[in-house]
Amino acid sequence: MRPLQKSADKMKNKLKYTGAMVLGLHDALVSQTGIIVGLTFALANNHLIILTSIISAVAAGLSMTASNYLASRADGHPRAIVAGLYTGGAYLTTSAALVTPFALISDQFFALATTAAIVVLVIFLFNFAAYGTRRKPFMRHFAEMLIICIIVSVIAFAIGGIAKHFLGVEL
Repeated sequence: MRPLQKSADKMKNKLKYTGAMVLGLHDALVSQTGIIVGLTFALANNHLIILTSIISAVAAGLSMTASNYLASRADGHPRAIVAGLYTGGAYLTTSAALVTPFALISDQFFALATTAAIVVLVIFLFNFAAYGTRRKPFMRHFAEMLIICIIVSVIAFAIGGIAKHFLGVEL
């Protein structure tokens, strides 16, 4: 087999798992952003935000890995475990990027703003790669993904504030 053909085959194999990566990336962006926003306002402590975010990210990442494996297997995908690993890997990598500012920046609100910037950047880059390179209107997809992330974050913020108030948590 020629080197060019091998390279094309490798790319084609990776594209088979794009959906799996999208699933992990998008779910992490939405759920972990919501969790981090809620924790930032409820806990007001970077170490607790990092700890809780890591625990929730690992649990959710493993769940996503197993769920996509089972779904792919049910659909007869010959390499279901690989699809599951792509989903979990994308979830964990994205989650790590979102919580990293809290380890590097002491001011929790500046760390949260940095996380928000990372979210916007990841959503933009993903949508540009997925739609812009195909000459499709990626801005509509970018806006949709961003709006979903914002809505979940606002709801998580409200839940964090309500829980803090009713549980009497003061840190």
